[in-house]
Amino acid sequence: MTAAPLATNFPIPPEVEGFWAWEKGHFPRPATPLTQELLYSAISEGFSAAMERWACPSGAQCRAINYYGFFTIKPFDLGAETKQERVARYQEKLGQVLPRMGELWERTWLPTILPGLEKARTADYTTLSNEALLHTLDEMRRDFLERWTIHGWINFVTISASWFADFYNDTFEPEDPTEPYLLLQGFPTRSLAAGRGLWRLSRMINDTPALKRVFEAQDPAELVSHLERLEEGSHFLGEFRAYLDEFGWRSDAFELADPTWREDPRIPLNALQGYISLGEEADPDVRFQEAIRSRERLLAQTRQRLAGDPEKLARFNELYEMARHNLVLTENHNFFIDQMGDSVLRLPLLELGRRLVRRGALADQNDVFLLYLAEIRAGLSGASQQALAAKRKAEMDTWSQIIPPPTIGEPPPPSDDPWEEAILRKMLGVPVEPSRDPDVITGTGASPGTVHGRATVVHNLSEASKVQSGDILVCEMTMPAWTPLFSTASAVVSDTGGVLSHCAIVSREYRIPCVVGTGVGTSVLKDGMLLTVDGSRGVVRIAARI
Repeated sequence: MTAAPLATNFPIPPEVEGFWAWEKGHFPRPATPLTQELLYSAISEGFSAAMERWACPSGAQCRAINYYGFFTIKPFDLGAETKQERVARYQEKLGQVLPRMGELWERTWLPTILPGLEKARTADYTTLSNEALLHTLDEMRRDFLERWTIHGWINFVTISASWFADFYNDTFEPEDPTEPYLLLQGFPTRSLAAGRGLWRLSRMINDTPALKRVFEAQDPAELVSHLERLEEGSHFLGEFRAYLDEFGWRSDAFELADPTWREDPRIPLNALQGYISLGEEADPDVRFQEAIRSRERLLAQTRQRLAGDPEKLARFNELYEMARHNLVLTENHNFFIDQMGDSVLRLPLLELGRRLVRRGALADQNDVFLLYLAEIRAGLSGASQQALAAKRKAEMDTWSQIIPPPTIGEPPPPSDDPWEEAILRKMLGVPVEPSRDPDVITGTGASPGTVHGRATVVHNLSEASKVQSGDILVCEMTMPAWTPLFSTASAVVSDTGGVLSHCAIVSREYRIPCVVGTGVGTSVLKDGMLLTVDGSRGVVRIAARI
């Protein structure tokens, strides 16, 4: 990455040293203090612990600068170990663990995660004393850190996908460089299961005229109250709430203050309103079966092409066996760690917020996220934190109007670490050469195909109702909670991400063109513009402006 000039209205605190990159793909907006203290620290500690355990030469650090999330890579102190010795041990470790990633997830990591999540989901925090509640939160933080350490190990599966794609492209030099990634699609995931559940609910609505009339006529915020008064609505709401209990532990992005779907069901209800207008070709299982057929067809063709070269065929099979776990581990770890794992922390934190309101320490329970843990403890002891919370809310509102520089400081020299190649360049993405044509936006081609359609710019899921069937979704980034929009959109254009980002992976799964890493898509493109999206070449052309 290249360093960008610092924005004059984004002063850099004096304690910030070295090179930092704004991680807009995960932290597009200012983060609350509690998110900084709990989540950013867990990412830094967990990722670095995992990377050091597997002999990676560097660790990952995450911190807030003016409330925005920034990311960097910092070399470990090797002690008595030479750099050559560390590299040799790193390569040996990768050789041991990359072939076992699927097995490690199913047999070790997921069973480690599930009991803590179940306990956190079902606990009654209202019955605990203040000290017991704080003690419970401390225990949950230990589980939280353990999950983010597991996340740090799971990141390494991206290396397998990167190596596989490089081998394929070097061997066959396909016209479309996204071709090898189609071989990694079409495996069942929790995101697919969530999509199937939402689709089933949409068909229930379509099969019940009274339900369909309500969904077509009401705003999402009013739907539940109307359904509760409807005879046919009782059964539907029971099914809908069961769906939320399983899949509703998610929100827009990495912010603990954001309510989940379970707390605020307007987003899934909004998605259902979009689904009821779709035909059966939009069924997630239809797309899934298409992805399987495409994968199996390409896999058979590839092995046939390599049949005369046993050595290359063996290497292809070895790399493929490692890389085929990428989709499942990427989507499933996100479901359990990034989504549910973050969401369960809201339960004790909101209970602390309610207690602070009762004591007069805060004006609103959600203001608890504007405090650090020490300040929460002080509030429980009687200190008023209302002025402090109001001050920080005002600061966050001010910073939300300012766009941070993409990078701070001098970038380090290029690294040959496969982790950095896979995570920083292929998942998070790197800037591409901008187009000089004002009607053309360049990015990274992430999912093949060409589509013409109307742009709809969505900054967060509260705007999801804007997306109509056939629209081109223009966004900063996507997370698994955004997946329902992929059934409605005809193509996706994102500001951030690389060919192994969530946005890219899901676009390939849904068989729609995708261009990621444009940097400027949401700034330049406006609702209603007519676009041509070439997901193979990474080009977005403005065909007509509004």
